Amino acid sequence: IETSIPYLKKHNISVFFDAEHFFDAYTAHPAYALKVLRSAVRGGADCIVLCDTNGGTLPLAVEHIVNTVAKKIDAPLGIHAHNDSDTAVANTLTAVACGCTHVQGTINGIGERCGNANLCSIIPNLKLKMHKNCVTDPQMKKIAEVSRFVYELANLPPNKHQPFVGSSAFAHKAGVHVNAVKKSADTYEH
Repeated sequence: IETSIPYLKKHNISVFFDAEHFFDAYTAHPAYALKVLRSAVRGGADCIVLCDTNGGTLPLAVEHIVNTVAKKIDAPLGIHAHNDSDTAVANTLTAVACGCTHVQGTINGIGERCGNANLCSIIPNLKLKMHKNCVTDPQMKKIAEVSRFVYELANLPPNKHQPFVGSSAFAHKAGVHVNAVKKSADTYEH
């Protein structure tokens, strides 16, 4: 790691070091996992990306581990989360709250096994709820269009129940819900 990264850097290549299996490695052997990250930093990596490759880490563990790493590693941090435990979005948002500035994910969470962190949920949460200016307002308005476009390219049916971009995400049918939303959207919309 420490000798490979400088080779790339001398050729003017930005290096984002993806620490594959980092969360599982840290849980099994924290000293070694941190040693690997320090090696990447000494080599000159531009960003250290903490990967939940197996997708089994829970948000509280992500919070603890990212906070620990942030105190011990002097480099920008990123997050790469898989969704095998249905926690990839939560883990990504938690990592950003703990200081990660680089986010990896995919549109609609499409990826191997159970998928990756879903950017169609992450981006609106970062921008609207965490007040991170990660996309422009015009880009934000196109996120549902991008979601549908990627489903079309992948020859997959859109998930109408998908948060933020699904056709049912802000649909209301029950009479009391519709009546309340007409008076104040906050009653049944986050």
